[in-house]
Amino acid sequence: MPKLYRAIKRALDRPGADRAVLILATLLLCFSLDTGLSGDDYVHELIARGSHAIPGFVRPPLDLYRFADPSTSPLLIHDGILTWWEDPGAKLAFMRPLSALTHVFDYRLFPRQPWLMHLHSVAWSLLLFAGLLQLYRALMPSAFEAALALFLYVFDDARGWLVSWIAGRNAVVATSISVWALVFHLRWRTQRRASNAWAATLLLLIALLAGEGATAIVGYIFAYALCIERGDWKQRALSLWPYLAVILPWRMVWKLSGYGVARSGLYFDPLSTPLDFLRVLAERGPILLFAQIGGVWSDIWSLMFAFPWLQRTLLTSACIALVLLGYALYPLIRRDPLTRFAVVGTVIATLPACAAFLADRLLTWIAIGGSIALARLFVEYCERPESLRAEALRALVLPPLILVLLVAKIVLDPIGLPSRARGNLVLRDNIDRAQAGVPSDPSIEHRHVVYLNPPGVPLAGYIPIERAAQGIARPAGQVYLATGEADLRLTRVDANTLRVRQRGGFLQSPGSHLFRDPRVPSQLGQRVQLDGLSIEVTGLMPDGRPAEILARFDRTLDDPELFWLQWSGLGYERFRQLAIGETRVVPALDLAHVLLGNLVHLPIDGRMVPAQDPGWTQP
Repeated sequence: MPKLYRAIKRALDRPGADRAVLILATLLLCFSLDTGLSGDDYVHELIARGSHAIPGFVRPPLDLYRFADPSTSPLLIHDGILTWWEDPGAKLAFMRPLSALTHVFDYRLFPRQPWLMHLHSVAWSLLLFAGLLQLYRALMPSAFEAALALFLYVFDDARGWLVSWIAGRNAVVATSISVWALVFHLRWRTQRRASNAWAATLLLLIALLAGEGATAIVGYIFAYALCIERGDWKQRALSLWPYLAVILPWRMVWKLSGYGVARSGLYFDPLSTPLDFLRVLAERGPILLFAQIGGVWSDIWSLMFAFPWLQRTLLTSACIALVLLGYALYPLIRRDPLTRFAVVGTVIATLPACAAFLADRLLTWIAIGGSIALARLFVEYCERPESLRAEALRALVLPPLILVLLVAKIVLDPIGLPSRARGNLVLRDNIDRAQAGVPSDPSIEHRHVVYLNPPGVPLAGYIPIERAAQGIARPAGQVYLATGEADLRLTRVDANTLRVRQRGGFLQSPGSHLFRDPRVPSQLGQRVQLDGLSIEVTGLMPDGRPAEILARFDRTLDDPELFWLQWSGLGYERFRQLAIGETRVVPALDLAHVLLGNLVHLPIDGRMVPAQDPGWTQP
């Protein structure tokens, strides 16, 4: 460990090292340039171009981030973009006009040049890194520690999210501008120049117009007043008022303009539904912080839904790791205002991140303080070990902990950064494999596709979106009856009707909860009318989720205008229709195999899903 630290110090303790770190990390992000578009990128393209191909996406160009609300959801359900079980009253709408403007710029100036769009995201990343360079220079006690903190931030493999997915650019735009707001706040408080206060306030407002996550930067402003700034408490409190004067009106406009989150099982508004937010905070907070210190990617949490014991193990491991880190940092927290600032700011910045489903893209603000805290810990331990290892237990715990952190953050993260910058290719590969099973010749324009068991909503919902944006022939309509995370038992009741029962019930995977809170019970006999199809809920799980449905078509199931597809292996294949009275079981999919192709096989058996279905019987 001393050799690793000395090598780091030799590299970073020289003039201009922090600028070299910034440039090298930016170059690594350029590994994303040839990864193209996928998923929501095409949604943004349709809206930015003013296309009317999909009625549910017709809206003003700067309203790109209104994913669903009561006015658009019924249209998207009708077109098979959303599923029959979605809540038409759900709302997922975010006021991000500045981020939307960057996409309008892309799709109107160079619509067929995705590499330039990725380069655009890289440019915003460079602005973020430049702001952090100024911030860490202002805060850290030495140039080496500033360069080390910058290294920990920019080479974290989670930074690949900044550029891998163009549609997620709002995070880097909002973070970059809000970091500069924090830089100007520090200048205001140290130089006492009113112009810096105005600049910081204006930058915070602009950052909020890029993404609501920018509220996290106020946690660092509060932490600075609490832990570092000198003066009486009245002066410190007054330093916060300009930012409150921005956030409160912004929040009012946000609500009055129809933006917000409601009736989702993955997104929660801390102010509107505080109890729901506190419920998820207990698990999301530790998982995000664990990912920040080099633990398992937070994105993996949702993929573990079929293995509750794995989720419990991960959450327990995260809590233990955070307790150990807190124990290691405690002496520094007690005597060092900068470490206190970093820890308090990081914890507060974690709160708004927990309002969304877990993903490493949420770490952009959390990592600002997290990188400072780890840099201070590494320097203190390696250069003044007696200050941290005075107790026997601490001397036992710290060496392996510091070694693991150093290897994870200094060695493994930089190695993983280029591949995560290319993470968009995973979604592209999955959607491309899904697309391959749906004909693209003009004949498909007169047929309705029925997806029996897509592995997830995106592998059916994105197909007409991408085809509409690319000008490829798409089905006249589509519907998906279930998703493939658990066994399906199919019975053909009559010429036009199919009974579908899912082991463990519908709405099992987190992806099914985006526009539907699974805790809201369905009603027996509830009907959903789609284009040429009526879905009736004929069985319920004990928790109120649908267990069985009747799908009644307005034509026979054998009608050639119905194009039936079943996912098998790595893509869709034609489904052999049942005879009247016939029952067949379609086995659960190997979701890890679906996601990662031939790289891994990890069977996810429907019998492993925790929800019990006492009525399930094998035919």
